[in-house]
Amino acid sequence: MKFFLLSVLITLAAFSLKAQVPEITLDDAINYALENSSEVRQALLDVQDADGRISETLATGIPKINGNVQYQYFPDVPNFLIPAQFTDPDAPAGSFISLPAGTRQSLSAGLELNALIFDGSFFVGLRAAEVFKDLTQKEGELTIHELRWRVKRAFYSALLVKEQLGELEGNLKNVEQLLRETRILYEEGFAELLDVRRLELTLSNLESNLNQLSRMDTITENLLKFQMGWPQDEEFSLSGDLKEKVNLDLINKPDIEYEYNDRPDYRVLQVTEELNEMNIRQIRMGYLPKLFGFASHTQNLQRRNLFDDAEIGWLKTTSVGATLSVPIFDGLEKRAQMQRARISKEKVLEGQRQLRQAIQMEVRNQYLQYQNAIKTLNDYEKQMDLSNEIYETVLIRYREGLASSFELIQAEQDMFDARIQYLNGLYELLDSRAKLDESLGK
Repeated sequence: MKFFLLSVLITLAAFSLKAQVPEITLDDAINYALENSSEVRQALLDVQDADGRISETLATGIPKINGNVQYQYFPDVPNFLIPAQFTDPDAPAGSFISLPAGTRQSLSAGLELNALIFDGSFFVGLRAAEVFKDLTQKEGELTIHELRWRVKRAFYSALLVKEQLGELEGNLKNVEQLLRETRILYEEGFAELLDVRRLELTLSNLESNLNQLSRMDTITENLLKFQMGWPQDEEFSLSGDLKEKVNLDLINKPDIEYEYNDRPDYRVLQVTEELNEMNIRQIRMGYLPKLFGFASHTQNLQRRNLFDDAEIGWLKTTSVGATLSVPIFDGLEKRAQMQRARISKEKVLEGQRQLRQAIQMEVRNQYLQYQNAIKTLNDYEKQMDLSNEIYETVLIRYREGLASSFELIQAEQDMFDARIQYLNGLYELLDSRAKLDESLGK
Protein backbone atom coordinates (compact mmCIF):
# COMPACT_ATOMS: atom_id res chain seq x y z
CA MET A 1 0.00 0.00 0.00
CA LYS A 2 2.82 2.41 0.91
CA PHE A 3 4.59 1.59 -2.35
CA PHE A 4 1.39 2.32 -4.27
CA LEU A 5 0.93 5.71 -2.56
CA LEU A 6 4.58 6.59 -3.22
CA SER A 7 4.18 5.74 -6.91
CA VAL A 8 1.07 7.91 -7.14
CA LEU A 9 2.87 10.85 -5.50
CA ILE A 10 5.86 10.52 -7.84
CA THR A 11 3.55 10.39 -10.86
CA LEU A 12 1.62 13.46 -9.71
CA ALA A 13 4.86 15.34 -9.03
CA ALA A 14 6.18 14.49 -12.49
CA PHE A 15 2.89 15.56 -14.04
CA SER A 16 3.00 18.80 -12.05
CA LEU A 17 6.53 19.56 -13.23
CA LYS A 18 5.53 18.87 -16.81
CA ALA A 19 2.50 21.09 -16.47
CA GLN A 20 4.71 23.95 -15.30
CA VAL A 21 6.62 24.02 -18.60
CA PRO A 22 5.24 27.08 -20.42
CA GLU A 23 3.92 26.75 -23.94
CA ILE A 24 4.91 29.62 -26.21
CA THR A 25 3.65 30.76 -29.59
CA LEU A 26 5.64 32.68 -32.18
CA ASP A 27 4.21 35.97 -30.94
CA ASP A 28 5.08 35.00 -27.36
CA ALA A 29 8.67 34.31 -28.39
CA ILE A 30 9.01 37.65 -30.19
CA ASN A 31 7.45 39.64 -27.35
CA TYR A 32 9.63 37.90 -24.78
CA ALA A 33 12.74 38.67 -26.84
CA LEU A 34 11.80 42.34 -27.14
CA GLU A 35 11.47 42.57 -23.36
CA ASN A 36 14.50 40.50 -22.36
CA SER A 37 17.07 40.74 -25.14
CA SER A 38 20.38 42.32 -24.12
CA GLU A 39 20.58 44.01 -27.52
CA VAL A 40 17.26 45.80 -26.98
CA ARG A 41 18.26 46.82 -23.47
CA GLN A 42 21.54 48.24 -24.77
CA ALA A 43 19.63 50.15 -27.46
CA LEU A 44 17.37 51.68 -24.78
CA LEU A 45 20.44 52.63 -22.75
CA ASP A 46 21.89 54.31 -25.84
CA VAL A 47 18.73 56.43 -26.13
CA GLN A 48 19.01 57.41 -22.47
CA ASP A 49 22.67 58.27 -23.04
CA ALA A 50 21.62 60.48 -25.98
CA ASP A 51 19.21 62.31 -23.65
CA GLY A 52 22.13 62.93 -21.33
CA ARG A 53 24.15 64.22 -24.26
CA ILE A 54 21.44 66.79 -25.06
CA SER A 55 21.41 67.94 -21.43
CA GLU A 56 25.21 68.13 -21.44
CA THR A 57 25.21 70.28 -24.59
CA LEU A 58 22.47 72.52 -23.21
CA ALA A 59 24.45 72.99 -20.00
CA THR A 60 27.30 74.65 -21.92
CA GLY A 61 25.00 77.60 -22.68
CA ILE A 62 23.75 78.08 -19.13
CA PRO A 63 25.62 80.61 -16.94
CA LYS A 64 28.05 79.07 -14.45
CA ILE A 65 28.48 80.33 -10.88
CA ASN A 66 31.43 79.28 -8.74
CA GLY A 67 32.32 80.20 -5.20
CA ASN A 68 35.67 80.02 -3.47
CA VAL A 69 37.05 80.51 0.03
CA GLN A 70 40.78 80.73 0.74
CA TYR A 71 42.72 81.01 4.01
CA GLN A 72 46.45 81.74 4.14
CA TYR A 73 48.92 81.90 7.02
CA PHE A 74 52.41 83.36 6.50
CA PRO A 75 55.04 82.32 9.05
CA ASP A 76 57.30 84.70 7.15
CA VAL A 77 55.36 87.65 5.81
CA PRO A 78 56.48 88.71 2.30
CA ASN A 79 58.29 92.05 2.13
CA PHE A 80 58.83 94.57 -0.61
CA LEU A 81 61.46 97.28 -1.01
CA ILE A 82 60.88 101.00 -1.30
CA PRO A 83 63.41 103.85 -1.48
CA ALA A 84 64.47 104.85 1.99
CA GLN A 85 63.98 108.55 1.17
CA PHE A 86 60.18 107.90 1.02
CA THR A 87 60.20 107.68 4.82
CA ASP A 88 63.45 109.50 5.68
CA PRO A 89 64.48 112.43 3.41
CA ASP A 90 67.92 112.40 4.98
CA ALA A 91 68.55 108.81 3.98
CA PRO A 92 71.37 108.21 1.46
CA ALA A 93 70.29 108.22 -2.14
CA GLY A 94 69.85 104.73 -3.56
CA SER A 95 69.15 103.09 -0.24
CA PHE A 96 66.03 101.00 0.38
CA ILE A 97 64.00 99.80 3.30
CA SER A 98 61.74 96.72 3.47
CA LEU A 99 58.09 96.81 4.45
CA PRO A 100 55.71 93.90 5.05
CA ALA A 101 53.41 93.19 2.05
CA GLY A 102 50.54 92.05 4.22
CA THR A 103 49.63 90.38 7.45
CA ARG A 104 50.35 86.94 8.77
CA GLN A 105 46.76 85.78 8.19
CA SER A 106 44.51 86.27 5.18
CA LEU A 107 40.94 85.10 4.51
CA SER A 108 39.18 85.66 1.17
CA ALA A 109 35.80 84.64 -0.23
CA GLY A 110 34.41 85.26 -3.69
CA LEU A 111 31.82 84.47 -6.34
CA GLU A 112 32.42 84.17 -10.09
CA LEU A 113 29.82 84.24 -12.86
CA ASN A 114 30.67 83.12 -16.42
CA ALA A 115 28.06 83.22 -19.18
CA LEU A 116 28.02 82.40 -22.86
CA ILE A 117 26.54 85.39 -24.71
CA PHE A 118 27.09 84.30 -28.30
CA ASP A 119 28.55 81.16 -29.84
CA GLY A 120 27.08 80.01 -33.14
CA SER A 121 28.34 76.46 -32.65
CA PHE A 122 26.30 76.14 -29.43
CA PHE A 123 22.93 76.18 -31.17
CA VAL A 124 24.16 73.92 -33.96
CA GLY A 125 25.61 71.55 -31.36
CA LEU A 126 22.30 71.48 -29.50
CA ARG A 127 20.48 70.57 -32.70
CA ALA A 128 23.15 67.96 -33.50
CA ALA A 129 22.61 66.37 -30.08
CA GLU A 130 18.88 66.08 -30.83
CA VAL A 131 19.66 64.52 -34.23
CA PHE A 132 22.05 62.13 -32.51
CA LYS A 133 19.24 61.02 -30.20
CA ASP A 134 17.07 60.46 -33.27
CA LEU A 135 19.88 58.37 -34.73
CA THR A 136 20.10 56.18 -31.61
CA GLN A 137 16.33 55.69 -31.72
CA LYS A 138 16.50 54.66 -35.37
CA GLU A 139 19.36 52.27 -34.57
CA GLY A 140 17.20 50.86 -31.78
CA GLU A 141 14.37 50.31 -34.28
CA LEU A 142 16.84 48.51 -36.54
CA THR A 143 17.96 46.33 -33.63
CA ILE A 144 14.35 45.42 -32.84
CA HIS A 145 13.62 44.75 -36.52
CA GLU A 146 16.58 42.40 -36.89
CA LEU A 147 15.88 40.67 -33.58
CA ARG A 148 12.25 40.06 -34.53
CA TRP A 149 13.23 38.22 -37.69
CA ARG A 150 16.05 36.27 -36.05
CA VAL A 151 13.61 34.98 -33.43
CA LYS A 152 11.08 34.15 -36.13
CA ARG A 153 13.55 32.09 -38.14
CA ALA A 154 14.88 30.37 -35.02
CA PHE A 155 11.29 29.52 -34.00
CA TYR A 156 10.56 28.07 -37.45
CA SER A 157 13.78 26.01 -37.33
CA ALA A 158 12.93 24.60 -33.91
CA LEU A 159 9.38 23.84 -35.05
CA LEU A 160 10.68 22.10 -38.18
CA VAL A 161 12.99 19.81 -36.21
CA LYS A 162 10.20 18.96 -33.77
CA GLU A 163 7.83 18.00 -36.59
CA GLN A 164 10.59 16.02 -38.30
CA LEU A 165 11.13 14.27 -34.98
CA GLY A 166 7.43 13.45 -34.82
CA GLU A 167 7.49 12.00 -38.32
CA LEU A 168 10.55 9.92 -37.50
CA GLU A 169 8.95 8.61 -34.31
CA GLY A 170 5.82 7.67 -36.29
CA ASN A 171 7.92 5.94 -38.90
CA LEU A 172 9.79 4.11 -36.15
CA LYS A 173 6.50 2.81 -34.71
CA ASN A 174 5.40 1.63 -38.15
CA VAL A 175 8.63 -0.30 -38.65
CA GLU A 176 8.38 -1.80 -35.15
CA GLN A 177 4.84 -2.99 -35.95
CA LEU A 178 5.96 -4.44 -39.27
CA LEU A 179 8.88 -6.17 -37.55
CA ARG A 180 6.54 -7.78 -35.03
CA GLU A 181 4.20 -8.95 -37.79
CA THR A 182 7.08 -10.24 -39.91
CA ARG A 183 8.55 -12.20 -36.99
CA ILE A 184 5.18 -13.85 -36.46
CA LEU A 185 4.97 -14.66 -40.16
CA TYR A 186 8.52 -16.04 -40.05
CA GLU A 187 7.72 -18.24 -37.06
CA GLU A 188 4.66 -19.55 -38.96
CA GLY A 189 6.72 -20.15 -42.10
CA PHE A 190 5.16 -17.42 -44.22
CA ALA A 191 8.21 -15.11 -44.28
CA GLU A 192 11.96 -15.52 -44.65
CA LEU A 193 14.66 -14.69 -42.10
CA LEU A 194 16.04 -12.18 -44.61
CA ASP A 195 12.79 -10.18 -44.32
CA VAL A 196 13.21 -10.04 -40.54
CA ARG A 197 16.85 -8.96 -40.82
CA ARG A 198 16.05 -6.21 -43.31
CA LEU A 199 13.44 -4.75 -41.00
CA GLU A 200 15.79 -5.04 -38.02
CA LEU A 201 18.45 -3.12 -39.97
CA THR A 202 15.91 -0.47 -40.95
CA LEU A 203 14.79 -0.16 -37.33
CA SER A 204 18.38 0.25 -36.15
CA ASN A 205 19.02 3.00 -38.71
CA LEU A 206 15.85 4.79 -37.67
CA GLU A 207 16.83 4.65 -34.01
CA SER A 208 20.23 6.14 -34.86
CA ASN A 209 18.59 8.90 -36.89
CA LEU A 210 16.18 9.52 -34.02
CA ASN A 211 19.07 10.05 -31.60
CA GLN A 212 20.77 12.46 -33.98
CA LEU A 213 17.57 14.41 -34.59
CA SER A 214 16.87 14.57 -30.85
CA ARG A 215 20.23 16.25 -30.35
CA MET A 216 19.45 18.61 -33.21
CA ASP A 217 16.15 19.40 -31.50
CA THR A 218 18.06 20.46 -28.39
CA ILE A 219 20.47 22.57 -30.47
CA THR A 220 17.69 24.47 -32.26
CA GLU A 221 15.85 25.06 -28.98
CA ASN A 222 19.03 26.40 -27.38
CA LEU A 223 19.50 28.77 -30.33
CA LEU A 224 15.92 29.98 -29.97
CA LYS A 225 16.46 30.52 -26.22
CA PHE A 226 19.58 32.55 -26.97
CA GLN A 227 17.80 34.75 -29.50
CA MET A 228 14.92 35.28 -27.05
CA GLY A 229 17.11 35.91 -24.01
CA TRP A 230 15.46 32.90 -22.37
CA PRO A 231 17.49 31.13 -19.62
CA GLN A 232 19.24 28.09 -21.10
CA ASP A 233 18.40 25.91 -18.09
CA GLU A 234 14.65 26.59 -18.28
CA GLU A 235 12.40 24.61 -20.59
CA PHE A 236 9.43 25.55 -22.77
CA SER A 237 7.30 23.88 -25.41
CA LEU A 238 6.45 25.28 -28.83
CA SER A 239 2.86 25.91 -29.84
CA GLY A 240 1.61 25.71 -33.42
CA ASP A 241 2.67 23.80 -36.51
CA LEU A 242 4.22 24.67 -39.84
CA LYS A 243 1.12 23.81 -41.90
CA GLU A 244 -1.06 26.16 -39.86
CA LYS A 245 1.38 29.03 -40.28
CA VAL A 246 1.75 28.40 -44.01
CA ASN A 247 -2.02 28.50 -44.48
CA LEU A 248 -2.11 31.82 -42.62
CA ASP A 249 0.67 33.24 -44.80
CA LEU A 250 -1.07 32.10 -47.96
CA ILE A 251 -4.28 33.81 -46.86
CA ASN A 252 -2.43 37.06 -46.07
CA LYS A 253 -0.75 37.59 -49.41
CA PRO A 254 2.29 39.90 -49.41
CA ASP A 255 2.04 43.48 -50.61
CA ILE A 256 5.28 44.24 -52.42
CA GLU A 257 4.63 47.98 -52.69
CA TYR A 258 7.24 49.73 -50.56
CA GLU A 259 9.09 52.93 -49.81
CA TYR A 260 12.81 53.00 -49.11
CA ASN A 261 12.29 54.59 -45.71
CA ASP A 262 10.13 51.61 -44.70
CA ARG A 263 13.45 49.93 -44.01
CA PRO A 264 14.93 50.83 -40.61
CA ASP A 265 18.48 50.56 -41.96
CA TYR A 266 17.65 53.17 -44.62
CA ARG A 267 16.17 55.46 -41.97
CA VAL A 268 19.42 55.16 -40.03
CA LEU A 269 21.35 56.40 -43.08
CA GLN A 270 18.91 59.30 -43.54
CA VAL A 271 19.49 60.50 -39.98
CA THR A 272 23.25 59.91 -40.37
CA GLU A 273 23.17 62.24 -43.39
CA GLU A 274 21.45 64.92 -41.30
CA LEU A 275 24.00 64.44 -38.52
CA ASN A 276 26.85 64.93 -41.02
CA GLU A 277 25.19 68.13 -42.24
CA MET A 278 25.05 69.35 -38.62
CA ASN A 279 28.76 68.62 -38.30
CA ILE A 280 29.52 70.74 -41.38
CA ARG A 281 27.44 73.62 -40.03
CA GLN A 282 29.16 73.41 -36.65
CA ILE A 283 32.59 73.67 -38.29
CA ARG A 284 31.43 76.74 -40.24
CA MET A 285 30.26 78.38 -37.04
CA GLY A 286 33.84 78.10 -35.79
CA TYR A 287 34.74 81.02 -38.08
CA LEU A 288 32.42 83.36 -36.15
CA PRO A 289 33.48 85.35 -33.07
CA LYS A 290 32.50 84.13 -29.61
CA LEU A 291 31.37 86.43 -26.83
CA PHE A 292 31.52 85.52 -23.15
CA GLY A 293 30.46 87.58 -20.16
CA PHE A 294 31.84 87.38 -16.64
CA ALA A 295 31.38 88.96 -13.23
CA SER A 296 33.20 88.47 -9.95
CA HIS A 297 32.93 89.72 -6.39
CA THR A 298 35.62 89.08 -3.78
CA GLN A 299 35.96 90.06 -0.14
CA ASN A 300 39.37 89.86 1.52
CA LEU A 301 40.27 90.02 5.18
CA GLN A 302 43.90 90.60 6.19
CA ARG A 303 44.71 90.73 9.86
CA ARG A 304 47.36 89.70 12.31
CA ASN A 305 44.51 88.21 14.33
CA LEU A 306 41.48 87.27 12.28
CA PHE A 307 39.16 87.65 15.25
CA ASP A 308 40.36 91.11 16.26
CA ASP A 309 37.61 93.47 15.14
CA ALA A 310 39.81 96.44 15.91
CA GLU A 311 41.90 95.70 12.82
CA ILE A 312 40.91 96.56 9.22
CA GLY A 313 37.71 94.87 8.08
CA TRP A 314 36.70 93.18 4.82
CA LEU A 315 38.08 94.65 1.61
CA LYS A 316 35.69 94.32 -1.36
CA THR A 317 36.47 93.93 -5.05
CA THR A 318 33.81 93.66 -7.79
CA SER A 319 34.33 93.41 -11.55
CA VAL A 320 32.07 92.92 -14.57
CA GLY A 321 33.27 92.39 -18.11
CA ALA A 322 33.13 90.49 -21.38
CA THR A 323 35.55 88.60 -23.58
CA LEU A 324 35.31 88.59 -27.36
CA SER A 325 37.25 85.82 -29.08
CA VAL A 326 37.81 86.44 -32.79
CA PRO A 327 39.35 83.66 -34.89
CA ILE A 328 41.96 85.09 -37.23
CA PHE A 329 44.07 82.19 -38.45
CA ASP A 330 43.83 78.59 -37.21
CA GLY A 331 46.50 77.04 -39.37
CA LEU A 332 43.85 75.77 -41.84
CA GLU A 333 42.55 73.36 -39.20
CA LYS A 334 38.85 74.05 -39.85
CA ARG A 335 39.41 73.82 -43.59
CA ALA A 336 40.74 70.29 -43.15
CA GLN A 337 37.87 69.45 -40.80
CA MET A 338 35.37 70.75 -43.36
CA GLN A 339 36.95 68.64 -46.09
CA ARG A 340 36.71 65.48 -43.98
CA ALA A 341 33.12 66.26 -42.96
CA ARG A 342 32.08 66.66 -46.61
CA ILE A 343 33.76 63.36 -47.48
CA SER A 344 31.85 61.67 -44.64
CA LYS A 345 28.60 63.08 -45.99
CA GLU A 346 29.38 61.84 -49.51
CA LYS A 347 30.10 58.38 -48.12
CA VAL A 348 26.69 58.34 -46.42
CA LEU A 349 24.99 59.45 -49.65
CA GLU A 350 26.83 56.74 -51.53
CA GLY A 351 25.71 54.24 -48.90
CA GLN A 352 22.12 55.34 -49.43
CA ARG A 353 22.40 54.82 -53.19
CA GLN A 354 23.90 51.38 -52.67
CA LEU A 355 21.21 50.42 -50.15
CA ARG A 356 18.43 51.53 -52.52
CA GLN A 357 19.83 49.23 -55.18
CA ALA A 358 20.14 46.42 -52.65
CA ILE A 359 16.53 46.90 -51.51
CA GLN A 360 15.28 46.70 -55.08
CA MET A 361 17.25 43.50 -55.65
CA GLU A 362 16.22 41.92 -52.34
CA VAL A 363 12.51 42.59 -52.82
CA ARG A 364 12.49 41.20 -56.36
CA ASN A 365 14.59 38.15 -55.55
CA GLN A 366 12.76 37.35 -52.31
CA TYR A 367 9.40 37.64 -54.04
CA LEU A 368 10.58 35.25 -56.76
CA GLN A 369 11.87 32.84 -54.10
CA TYR A 370 8.54 33.08 -52.28
CA GLN A 371 6.61 32.23 -55.45
CA ASN A 372 9.03 29.39 -56.16
CA ALA A 373 8.57 28.08 -52.61
CA ILE A 374 4.78 27.98 -53.12
CA LYS A 375 5.18 26.01 -56.36
CA THR A 376 7.74 23.68 -54.78
CA LEU A 377 5.48 23.03 -51.78
CA ASN A 378 2.59 22.09 -54.06
CA ASP A 379 4.87 19.62 -55.85
CA TYR A 380 6.06 18.18 -52.53
CA GLU A 381 2.47 17.75 -51.36
CA LYS A 382 1.57 15.80 -54.51
CA GLN A 383 4.66 13.63 -54.10
CA MET A 384 3.78 12.98 -50.46
CA ASP A 385 0.21 11.94 -51.35
CA LEU A 386 1.54 9.69 -54.09
CA SER A 387 4.12 8.08 -51.80
CA ASN A 388 1.42 7.44 -49.17
CA GLU A 389 -0.74 5.74 -51.79
CA ILE A 390 2.17 3.61 -53.01
CA TYR A 391 3.06 2.59 -49.44
CA GLU A 392 -0.50 1.56 -48.61
CA THR A 393 -0.66 -0.53 -51.80
CA VAL A 394 2.71 -2.21 -51.16
CA LEU A 395 1.77 -2.87 -47.51
CA ILE A 396 -1.41 -4.67 -48.57
CA ARG A 397 0.53 -6.68 -51.16
CA TYR A 398 3.19 -7.52 -48.56
CA ARG A 399 0.65 -8.83 -46.11
CA GLU A 400 -0.88 -10.91 -48.89
CA GLY A 401 2.55 -12.30 -49.74
CA LEU A 402 2.67 -10.59 -53.14
CA ALA A 403 5.46 -8.07 -52.33
CA SER A 404 8.87 -8.56 -50.76
CA SER A 405 10.15 -6.92 -47.59
CA PHE A 406 12.63 -5.00 -49.72
CA GLU A 407 9.76 -3.41 -51.70
CA LEU A 408 7.95 -2.61 -48.46
CA ILE A 409 11.03 -1.03 -46.85
CA GLN A 410 11.69 0.98 -50.01
CA ALA A 411 8.08 2.19 -50.15
CA GLU A 412 8.17 3.06 -46.45
CA GLN A 413 11.45 4.97 -46.89
CA ASP A 414 10.07 6.85 -49.91
CA MET A 415 6.99 7.81 -47.92
CA PHE A 416 9.08 9.03 -45.01
CA ASP A 417 11.42 10.99 -47.30
CA ALA A 418 8.41 12.60 -49.00
CA ARG A 419 6.95 13.68 -45.65
CA ILE A 420 10.27 15.12 -44.51
CA GLN A 421 10.61 16.85 -47.86
CA TYR A 422 7.10 18.29 -47.42
CA LEU A 423 8.00 19.61 -43.96
CA ASN A 424 11.13 21.19 -45.42
CA GLY A 425 8.94 22.75 -48.11
CA LEU A 426 6.69 24.24 -45.43
CA TYR A 427 9.73 25.65 -43.65
CA GLU A 428 11.21 27.04 -46.87
CA LEU A 429 7.92 28.78 -47.66
CA LEU A 430 7.74 30.34 -44.21
CA ASP A 431 11.40 31.34 -44.33
CA SER A 432 11.07 32.90 -47.79
CA ARG A 433 7.98 34.83 -46.66
CA ALA A 434 9.87 36.04 -43.57
CA LYS A 435 12.78 37.20 -45.74
CA LEU A 436 10.38 38.92 -48.14
CA ASP A 437 8.66 40.79 -45.30
CA GLU A 438 12.06 41.71 -43.86
CA SER A 439 13.22 43.10 -47.19
CA LEU A 440 10.02 45.19 -47.32
CA GLY A 441 10.80 46.60 -43.88
CA LYS A 442 7.77 45.05 -42.20
